[in-house]
Amino acid sequence: MSARVYMLLDILEDKYASALQILKTIAGVVIADTLEGHPNTLVMLEAPDRQRLVELMMPVLGSVDHVTEDVHLLVSQADRPKVRFAEPVSAKPYGAPVMN
Repeated sequence: MSARVYMLLDILEDKYASALQILKTIAGVVIADTLEGHPNTLVMLEAPDRQRLVELMMPVLGSVDHVTEDVHLLVSQADRPKVRFAEPVSAKPYGAPVMN
């Protein structure tokens, strides 16, 4: 089972194109993409286990010179049970009166 982390980085606007090129060459980086607004960069890392994931994160953060202080790490929980959404009990139109 693999471990993943999603990194939301805010890179200075005139530097994120070159940062994306660098990020895409780093081992473990599966996705490096630009977002609209702030944070403006999404990076997804994947590794065989959580320990290796931590080892891969540091070179990623160290490779980008122009990251602002706004960094978010969203760790995927692979061992968490899948959520299954139930079908609605009744499909009443929005605003329909409730009958008791």
